[in-house]
This record gives sequence, C-alpha cells and structure tokens, in this order.
Amino acid sequence: MKALFDGALAGLAEVEAKRLFGCDGYFVRGNLFALLWREGRRLGLRLDDEVARAELGAVAGCERWSPNGRGVQRWLLLPPAWHARPALLKAWSRRAWLGARERPEQSAVTRKKGAPKRIRVAEFPRLPRRPAGDGGG
Repeated sequence: MKALFDGALAGLAEVEAKRLFGCDGYFVRGNLFALLWREGRRLGLRLDDEVARAELGAVAGCERWSPNGRGVQRWLLLPPAWHARPALLKAWSRRAWLGARERPEQSAVTRKKGAPKRIRVAEFPRLPRRPAGDGGG
C-alpha cells in the first residue's frame, strides 16, 4: 500500500517522508500535506482550498479524517476505490502538495535550552504533637 502512495507522490519536489502518529506522513517545506492512515490503510490529504475540499468531500467513499473520533479540519481520507486509480491519487495529491507549498515554511520544533524548571516542594502545615499516653488511635 505504501508503494502505491509513494508512486502517487513521485515527481513532486521537496517531498519528505517521516513517521508520525504511527503512520507515514509526507511533508513539503516542513508542512504536512498527506499521510497514509494506519486504520483502513488510506491516504489522507490536507486541502486548504475550500472549493477543492468540497469537491473531494462530495465523492462517494471519501470521508473526513477523524482520529480517535474527532474530526480534523481540512483533512479528508480518499476513497478506497481510488487505490486502483493512480491518476486520481496523483492529481489530488498534487493539489494538497501545492497548498502545503503556499503555507509558510515550518522549521523543526526544537526544545528551548536553558535552566531546567525548578520544582516547588509542597509545604504542609505541621500538626500539633499528641501527648504521650493519649491513646489516640
């Protein structure tokens, strides 16, 4: 399945594949635009253009990407029937790729260097001591 989607993305410049969320993600200029979703083994595309998103969303078998039951804006899973139609996969992948190239370039997330956070120890009020032989218990 991965080879099929890699083929659909072949020829698109600056595409970088990385693993994320337990699946294969495809980036251009640091922007995620496609992923091979592990559930159902389907290609998901991020379409920023509302017209393109509406057009693709109207296709039978296409559905909104909803990991853990929460829908993600701008992301659609392509119909499984398209696995046998590489020309459609390539055309729609290119549209998602073009949209990602127009977004500002994302740099890798890095952790801020510096002193580690100080952990504040909780303070509890002292309880008065019981007198010996009180039998408290």
